[in-house]
Amino acid sequence: MEQQTPTEVISRRVRELRDRRGMSAQALADRCAKLGMPALKRQAITNLENGRRGMVTIEELLVLAQALDVPPVLLFIPLDGRTRLQVTPNIDMASWQALFWVSGEDDPADRDSRQRWRETIGPVQQHRAFFTYFRRAARYEVGPPSRFNAEIRELARVLDAMISAGITPPAIPPEWRDLMQSQGWLEHPDEVPVQASED
Repeated sequence: MEQQTPTEVISRRVRELRDRRGMSAQALADRCAKLGMPALKRQAITNLENGRRGMVTIEELLVLAQALDVPPVLLFIPLDGRTRLQVTPNIDMASWQALFWVSGEDDPADRDSRQRWRETIGPVQQHRAFFTYFRRAARYEVGPPSRFNAEIRELARVLDAMISAGITPPAIPPEWRDLMQSQGWLEHPDEVPVQASED
């Protein structure tokens, strides 16, 4: 199985995606400049794709992902099933393991690391739960009231957990907060952000 560093994967993926979209290196550089990173000039992109550039900053990775219209994770994790990602000089992972680790889906294999992971993963899990219930509530808002209320109640539970943990949750529609409050589902109704009304 082949092993690559994240930068090596980025080099290959930027070239593949740029070619697939029929973009020149200059066109990609122009898009990066429009996104606020004029330093990613055509030559810098060419050097990256040819392996002559040894590193990519997080900011550059995010701009390249925006410019190429892909999730950032697809630029540095090889999801080809035959490449292992060298996440540190001493640790490599199967691509699927790296994907789950980066996205907060799975913890490291090391027992000591696993305990620390579980102690810190809460905000990721809470945001994931928030958006799961938020999307379900939005889907069922025009459907059966019992289904909508079930999703709203679960969303209220997640909102309270986030607020109790010191996390400011994303804003929700004001009528959802009013429903949660009227039903007594929120412990912290005054701390739940609401979306601005569209006038």
